[in-house]
Amino acid sequence: NKEYMGKEPKYYGSSLSVSELLNRNLKQTHVRIRGKVVNICKTEGCWFILQSNESTIRCVFEEPSLFMDMQNMGKAMSFEGLLKDEIVDEETAKSYASQEGKAVSSIVGKQRISVFVISTILLEE
Repeated sequence: NKEYMGKEPKYYGSSLSVSELLNRNLKQTHVRIRGKVVNICKTEGCWFILQSNESTIRCVFEEPSLFMDMQNMGKAMSFEGLLKDEIVDEETAKSYASQEGKAVSSIVGKQRISVFVISTILLEE
C-alpha cells in the first residue's frame, strides 16, 4: 500500500507551515508543507487552498493525474512541491482571492501571486 500519490517523496526535513513557506520566500525549492484543506475546485479538484494559522496558499498539481478529492475538505494534509510565482490578470486575481477568502476590492490590474505546485500528496493512515 503506497503512502503517497504522484512522485516518490524526496524531502526528508520537517514539514513547513504555509506561513513559514511564504515568510522564508522559498521559491523554486523542493519542500514539504502541511496545512488544512479549506477550499477545493468543485469541478475537477484541480486546485485547492491550504491554510495554516492565518496564512493560505493556492495549490495546483504538477501532473493532471493528481487531483484533490472533495472528501479531504477540512483535513490536515502534507504535500511536496515547489513555490512559484505566477502573473495573472485582474479578473483571475480577484477569483483566486475570493477562493482564499481574501478581500478583492483592493485588486487592480495584473497581479503576481504565489502558487504551490504539488508533485507528491502524502497519504496518512
